[in-house]
This record gives sequence, structure tokens and C-alpha cells, in this order.
Amino acid sequence: MHRYTGMQEGRRGSRIAVLDTIHGASVIARKMVERGWQAEAFEVYHHNPELSSFDLIVSPVHLSPHNPALEEARREGKAVITHHQAVGDLLRQCFPAGEIFEVTGTHSKTSTALLLAHILSRHRKVLSHTTRGLEIWQDGRSAILEKGLSIAPANVIRAVQAAEESSVASLICEVSLGGTGLADYGILTSLSGDYMIASGSKWASTAKLQMLTLAKKGMRFIADRETRISADHPFGIGSGIYACPDRLVLGKEEAILDLGADLDFPAYQTAISAAAAAANAAGIRCRDIAEALFGFDGFSGRMKIRREDSQTIFDSSNSGLKVRDVQRALDRAGGSDLVAVVGEDSKTVCEGMDIPALSDLLRRRRGELSRLILVGERLQSLAEELGAEAAVDLEEGLEKAQKSCPKRLLSSVKCFR
Repeated sequence: MHRYTGMQEGRRGSRIAVLDTIHGASVIARKMVERGWQAEAFEVYHHNPELSSFDLIVSPVHLSPHNPALEEARREGKAVITHHQAVGDLLRQCFPAGEIFEVTGTHSKTSTALLLAHILSRHRKVLSHTTRGLEIWQDGRSAILEKGLSIAPANVIRAVQAAEESSVASLICEVSLGGTGLADYGILTSLSGDYMIASGSKWASTAKLQMLTLAKKGMRFIADRETRISADHPFGIGSGIYACPDRLVLGKEEAILDLGADLDFPAYQTAISAAAAAANAAGIRCRDIAEALFGFDGFSGRMKIRREDSQTIFDSSNSGLKVRDVQRALDRAGGSDLVAVVGEDSKTVCEGMDIPALSDLLRRRRGELSRLILVGERLQSLAEELGAEAAVDLEEGLEKAQKSCPKRLLSSVKCFR
């Protein structure tokens, strides 16, 4: 798993171009300059920078190979590494007093990271970096340190800095499209529902396997059995590590699970199994993990059920929402008196919903809903056809929904919370 480290083996006087300021190039370039490298960040979607004087190109793994700047750099034979590798090279000597967990996969990343932080925090101070932001965890409770950070690899730089400043024992980072090579424990939640990136030139799963190709020596790999990748700690049904609604099995150890009555267990099964496997690999006993999960009823925005006075709210609005998640939410919340707010908050998400597939789903299920509010510009043309109302964002959609005081309300919008 040990790999070539392009920056560390390069010449200190080399000039480095970091591409894509939208996804963290400026953050990476600033850190490089702090470390004595000659680095500059470039926006490459609306400009075509001249890179002939640079020796090394740092490009996000999702950038199209036909991007003019990247295409020209490759034609000139320049070395190219990913944002993930650059971040790992920059931070390798940082946070020596603590352990780092990185979480990637096609689904369940955020829930896995948060559950792992929840479990570990019963025994040590933890910092998590997820789509919810930076959070400090102690005794199973969290406090937001900073919001508004994406899970692009560049923001691992800020997470490591915060971990050092906060003197935590463990740092857990949700990372998009792979690992940086910093992890002591690398967690791959899933490869199901794979999708194309880089203008359709590669599979997301290929990028996510950077968790292995960039791994440092000694990294312990934790992966869902269904990925069919050999792991130090495989989890999931069919392996020796898995969660059932009432039971947690970790090899030869077994403990009773007493989860919240409203928990949508199928939606959390992967996350519970993955977090338990990682916590156990880090030295936490099965019974202590089960105890930490007592009464767990989900995280906000991730099929969380809230009961308020005479109203039940099914909250499934999050940044990782896919059409299949909307369908699952409709199945769980189902009923003719249901008011649903569905769509995408385009101001807050980078990768939008599959609108044709979502439209087909809503056409099939419209008869089950008493009211439907569609969120986002790309769904507005569907409103008249479905007898639905329109909203610009999640906040407006929920405000409109609440005007009729529905007894049951579903919020299923792709957005950052």
C-alpha cells in the first residue's frame, strides 16, 4: 500500500500549479507556500491558464481529462498528481499525537463518520469533519466548531489544523472520492450505485480506491464485504462483523443492540456496521460499542423521525441524497395525508439530483401525496403537470408545507445543512 510521494521526492525549487479553485486549489496552494514550495492556484473552468513554466500539476480527480489546461500539461509531459495525494504529502508529519480515520464510499459516509465519532467519544476527545462541518465530540455529544466546509480533500488541511488546536485524540474525516494517505484507519463504506466522474471518463469507484493506492504503511483497511476488496476488517452480512436490529456481532464477541424505536434501521445498517468495525479495530470492545448506541434514533437529515405535538416530520434532506433515497423515504413515510417537499437546493449542492429519474418517481407516486412542493429551478417545469407547488430552496419549501399544518411531513431535498 505504500506509494510514491510526488511532492516529497520533487525538488523544493519546483513550481507547482494547483488546479480548480472551486474545489480547494487555493487552500492547497496556500499550505504549499507555507511549507516553502512555489505554488499557485488556478481556476480552470472559465479560464485556460498558461502552465508551461510549472514543473508539477496538482489536479482534482474529478477534472475532465479534456480540460484544456490539464490536457496541455499532459501533452508537455508534466507530472500530475491528485488533490488527495498533495494533501497527504503536505500533512504527513502533522498530528503525530493522534489517530486519523478517513471515510469514503458511494453512500453512508456521513452517518458512518458521525456514528464512529459518537462511539469513540465515550473514551476519548474526538473531532469529526463531515458535510455537517467540524464538530468536537465528548461523552457522546457534539458541538459545532465550524460550518460550511465541503468534504473535498483540501479541507482535510483545516480539519488537521483544528484537531491539533483542540488537542483531540482522534480525527475522523469524511473525504470525497478517496483517501489522502493520512489515515491510520481507512473505511470504505460501499461501492454500490457507482457513477461516472471526470466528464464520463472514469468511475467514481476508481477514484475512491485512492484510499488504498495512497495508503501509508500500516494503515488498517475496513471495507464492506460487498465491495469484494480484501480488507483487514471486512464488515456486513456474510462477514464476521455486522449489525442486526437487535444484535451486534464483532467476530467472537456479541452484544444486544437497543436502538431507538423510530430508527430506520435498513438506512443505517451499513453505517452502524462500519462504525462498529472501525471502533473495534481501534480497541473498543463490542459491549462498549453497543452501550454507546443505546437509544440511537438517527441523525438530522438522514431519515430522522421527529414527533412534535400533533405532527410527525420525516427528515431526509441531506447532501448525499439520491433518487433511491427519496423512494425509500416515501416508502417509510407513506400515506395519503403526507405532504412532501422534494428536490434540490441548487445554491448549496455541487452535484445535483438525477432529475429525469426523480421526475419519473414523482409521477408514479404523486397519487399517494396530499400535497407536493418541488424545490429547485430544474423541477419547476414539472409543477403544473403534477399539480405541485414550487419553492426556490428548502427553507421556502418547508414554510409553504407548514401553512396547511400537516400531520405528516416529508422533507427530502438534496442540500447541505
